[in-house]
Amino acid sequence: MRVTEIIVDRVVLPDTVSIASRIACSEGRIVAIDHASGDASARRLHGTLLPGFVDLQVNGGFGRNVAEASPEALDTVAAAVLAGGAVAFLPTLITAPWDRLLQQIAAVATWIERWQGHGAKPLGLHLEGPFLENPGVHEPEHFLDPTKQRVRAMLDAARGTLRLMTLASSRVGATAAVLQLRKANCAVAIGHVVDTAGFTDCVAAGATMATHLFNAMGPMHHREPGIGGLALDDKRLLASLIVDGTHVHPAMVRNAFAILGPARTVLVSDAVAAAGMPDSEFLLGGKPVQSRKGVVRDAQGRLAGSALTMATAAKNFLSYVPTVGHWTLAQVAAANAARLIHASDFGAIAVGNAAAFTLLDDDGTVTTIHG
Repeated sequence: MRVTEIIVDRVVLPDTVSIASRIACSEGRIVAIDHASGDASARRLHGTLLPGFVDLQVNGGFGRNVAEASPEALDTVAAAVLAGGAVAFLPTLITAPWDRLLQQIAAVATWIERWQGHGAKPLGLHLEGPFLENPGVHEPEHFLDPTKQRVRAMLDAARGTLRLMTLASSRVGATAAVLQLRKANCAVAIGHVVDTAGFTDCVAAGATMATHLFNAMGPMHHREPGIGGLALDDKRLLASLIVDGTHVHPAMVRNAFAILGPARTVLVSDAVAAAGMPDSEFLLGGKPVQSRKGVVRDAQGRLAGSALTMATAAKNFLSYVPTVGHWTLAQVAAANAARLIHASDFGAIAVGNAAAFTLLDDDGTVTTIHG
């Protein structure tokens, strides 16, 4: 059994930050964590080693879209995710005509099943639609209510790969859909919704996250807290945040984190094809979108995903919330996401887990490391 060693200045473990540590890895797994000096062949790194970042919402990258659903496009997206600082992700499909969406689900499921180890690892599929209320840049004419038959058709097409579903809690049948999805080992998030009807019932049924907090949720008011206010208040819910400085103002990131804390905050990219690319025009859901100075909008000027990477999200988060440190970053960029979708091999540097890490260098550079 061949063992490789990593010697690093600091390692973020589940309960502490360890100094001058050795991580021994074999066959893609962590086999030891200690303070041994290591042999001459050990890889010596400067900075802080964190559990590999996990991105729950990736629509595209390097000029390609998950919705293309071809192995070539998906391989390119996986490469973009890895280059952007995350070791694992959920390829994400958005609202599309029903029959086309089922075809996309089946094709992405096949790619996940046959993944050959190139790029970031796909941990399953995230469906953001069609059971939504507030469109954002989605096509509302393709929105549907989540009937038992429709949910079953999606689960069948996904063949066990569906790990996260974002739905609007206000849609008819939403509570029953949450129960059905949870029984199928799929986590459920509430998103793209303004009407607060059904929110409490969906959370009681097992919804565990709010998707991209504040975005596509309508306004908050001191007499009408809206979905965003309710999500912040309910301690059963995690909340994902797009920390690019445009989707959520830095002050609101701080306010949200002050309530959510390390245990309930999840960083996501919501990356589209523009991620990792120069400013240009791209496609999202078959519609043209434009990336300008890293901000992606459709022809009407609405935000249309992002060009964000998890590396930049991490840097921004540390900048916006300067009181936090490396342990908190490990929670919000890796541990919480992995826990939400029951990806037990990821989210923590521990013996037996995947030897896939994110290194935060002393100069702020973020890179992925495999043992």
